[in-house]
Amino acid sequence: MPGQSTLMDWNKRFFLLLTLTTVFRLAYILAVPLDLAVDEAYYWDWSRQLDWGYFSKPPMVAWIIALFCRIIGSSPAVVRLPAVLLETVSALVVFLLARRMYDSRTAFWAVAAVIASPAASALGCILTIDAPLICFWSVALYMFWAALQKREGCSWEWYALAAAIGLGLLSKQVMAGFIVLIFVFAALSKGDRYLLKSRRPYLFSLLGFAALIPPILWNAFHGWITFHHTACHFKASHSNFISTSTDFIGGQIGIVSPLTWILFALLSALLLFHFKSKDRRVLYLLCFSFVPLLGVAVLSLRQRIQPNWPTMVYPAGMILLAAWGCGNISAGSRLDSWRPYFKKGVIVGAVMALLTYALPFWAGVAPGRWADRLIGRLQGWRQLGVEAGRALGEVPRPQSTFILTFERQLASELAFYVPGQPRVYTWRVPEGVPASQYDIWDGPKIGSDTLIILPEGYAQRAAAEISGYFQAIGRLDNISLGAPGRRHYSCYLGTSLKNWPAKKQ
Repeated sequence: MPGQSTLMDWNKRFFLLLTLTTVFRLAYILAVPLDLAVDEAYYWDWSRQLDWGYFSKPPMVAWIIALFCRIIGSSPAVVRLPAVLLETVSALVVFLLARRMYDSRTAFWAVAAVIASPAASALGCILTIDAPLICFWSVALYMFWAALQKREGCSWEWYALAAAIGLGLLSKQVMAGFIVLIFVFAALSKGDRYLLKSRRPYLFSLLGFAALIPPILWNAFHGWITFHHTACHFKASHSNFISTSTDFIGGQIGIVSPLTWILFALLSALLLFHFKSKDRRVLYLLCFSFVPLLGVAVLSLRQRIQPNWPTMVYPAGMILLAAWGCGNISAGSRLDSWRPYFKKGVIVGAVMALLTYALPFWAGVAPGRWADRLIGRLQGWRQLGVEAGRALGEVPRPQSTFILTFERQLASELAFYVPGQPRVYTWRVPEGVPASQYDIWDGPKIGSDTLIILPEGYAQRAAAEISGYFQAIGRLDNISLGAPGRRHYSCYLGTSLKNWPAKKQ
């Protein structure tokens, strides 16, 4: 049975690829000397005070970090371990969905296209909210397609879909778009329009959305701060639409890889133009990939788009591209003649992914030092924590002294890297609008001393701003970090905190 033998070969190739990728990522987070990124340290600090919501995001990322750190311990590798595992689950689900829709060969190449990109390299080793989002989005993709195969009754796949939507919503607000796309697909697919008259998509979408009830209640008690922060992401840019849209396209090419993204965009545009003549598998994948990407592209005409915003479209997008590359989909003879470039695109993406992993080793020799500046965001924080811990140990009352700064980025890194991982505070503008989670949490104990750490150049004005809140403020030695951090900080000692600025009501 040669067909069955070939099927097993592609399954084995996939599991070998997935195993090697996962082992490599685990070794990478253990061996490569990269400090936590600012957002990673920020989310880690959230995980020390678990809640139903936070300043800018739903609570899932904090819950995940808390689970791992409380079982294993707080270290950079442990904070990043969920990223490796979530990306592995995402790849497995993409394979299962592509195999269910097409065959194992297509599924293998879909996963290869997903893994062979700079975005996958970063998401697989640095924990952001996109890692759980993509994982639960992929699970929802699989469960909705599986549920569509059973037209009658409420199968368990519908309940699993609701759970995936709920967990995705607790990871990142954009998961709400999946619910919208369910109805977009139902409206466009002639064979699935019965869903618009069925109670199942409405019921299970609401069931998934119910996961947001606790975060919504949390926001109601905190001035709807997450909603206000999210709205700030959608302000029109001062740049013209040519600049913002060009930046958007360039960002997507950079995180996916040039040849792969261009083929995906051309293929999707042609297929969407003739969607009525395509089978429901193609339409399904288009609805959950190119359709939302077009929505983000339209948004890019009025504002700048962060490259990671549409990352959730690529699981379905790479399945679509792999199905075309493996000959399961036709987009016309002219574009079909380009099929050999699909695998070449995967190879280019794999090279870019490896260069991304190797960035800490070649950043210093890159032209223009742009890469060095980029990697500098992931180095130097450990050294700063050691120096700040030394300064804290030299103050008169170290046990009654808290660390204070003005930036949530600096506060979160100090909280993680100062020995003992103490609570770190940021200065709250009196009656000002909260600027981070630190402005929502309670302030330090009255009467305590503080070690104030401020970026050089900003220090004198900041120290003068808070001087009336302490009995006295005196200058201490500076902290200077050489390469790769290249940061300079001014240190002050504030004695006997008299009061702490009140929160804005």
